[in-house]
Amino acid sequence: MTETGDGPTVLVALANPRTEGALVALAGALAEREGGRVLAIHVVTVPDQTSLEKAAENRERLDDSSAELLDAAVADAAAFDVPVRTKTVLSHRGIEEVFDAARTSDADAVVMGYGGTRFAGGRVEGSLDELARDLPCDFLVLDGERPDPSDVLVPTAGGPSSDLSAEVAAALRDVAGAEVSLLHVVEPGDEETGRAFLADWADGHGLADATLRVETGDVEEAIERVGEGYGLVIVGATERGLLSRIVRGSLASEAVERLDAPVLLAERPSSRSLRERLFGGR
Repeated sequence: MTETGDGPTVLVALANPRTEGALVALAGALAEREGGRVLAIHVVTVPDQTSLEKAAENRERLDDSSAELLDAAVADAAAFDVPVRTKTVLSHRGIEEVFDAARTSDADAVVMGYGGTRFAGGRVEGSLDELARDLPCDFLVLDGERPDPSDVLVPTAGGPSSDLSAEVAAALRDVAGAEVSLLHVVEPGDEETGRAFLADWADGHGLADATLRVETGDVEEAIERVGEGYGLVIVGATERGLLSRIVRGSLASEAVERLDAPVLLAERPSSRSLRERLFGGR
């Protein structure tokens, strides 16, 4: 498909063939919703002790391996009405290269897998903390190989990253036909107030048709208990620095770690909404 127009760019960072299809499906749904495009990149992390020049001598072998992954991405993206570009990058810097690609391509969102140190390369400390405080765009990080986006749960207590979660759920509903449920956890006795909050929040985020679930008790225990019944749980970051923890091999909370259901973690860098960033221009 030929790339046209000024629609949003959704960058999908690929590293693992087992998660490629799921990541491309998420990126494709986001891009298709408002006429955007997908940029699929494969960052080949080169060990620090190996020079990039030496790695480039094996470029043909690396290109063959990368081409297989990126060809699969193009094939999977064909299910969506979006143009796709691909790129292979040799780098010592791993996750930093993803940040650079997001900036240089003017990406509106990044979709990537939870690979622990897979993306980290040999230079995690220091610079990554600085990067995590200055995200170039919205980040969506999938933990799980085979999510089922037909049945999605979005826990929310409000906040910018929950807004991002809602926007992703709406895209999956509109493009992939997902059934969306919203979860809000309250103290015992506050169920009526909680349901009123959740109904208002759903209406304000274009999810008035979602199933509303109000639970009582501990928030993390409720997410773990309810989330087991869904094909995908979209969890907004409750604090800054999600990316820093993820690359070091630590997810957002114990509840998320324990969930058997695939989890999509969302972090928003500013008050600007994904709809504004993705679909409303710059």
